[in-house]
Amino acid sequence: MSALKYPYLISKVADPIFGIFVGAAAFYLYERRDDREQEHTLYYLAQKRFAKVKKDDNAVDAGLTATQRERRIAEAAAFENSAK
Repeated sequence: MSALKYPYLISKVADPIFGIFVGAAAFYLYERRDDREQEHTLYYLAQKRFAKVKKDDNAVDAGLTATQRERRIAEAAAFENSAK
């Protein structure tokens, strides 16, 4: 038997793009089914990674609920008080 006649599923360029799309879609569905916390989703981590660096960090906190934002502010205040 000789080598495979068609070594690619779609094409040489489209196969990696298709693979990345399928992997990202599968992970997104996993996150929705698993009901992860807001701070531990792929979207949040990507937003945090690619957001421009800002002093007040409001760009990353935009997707949080009011309760989560208040908890984060309280934790930051407690950390600052303990560092003094």
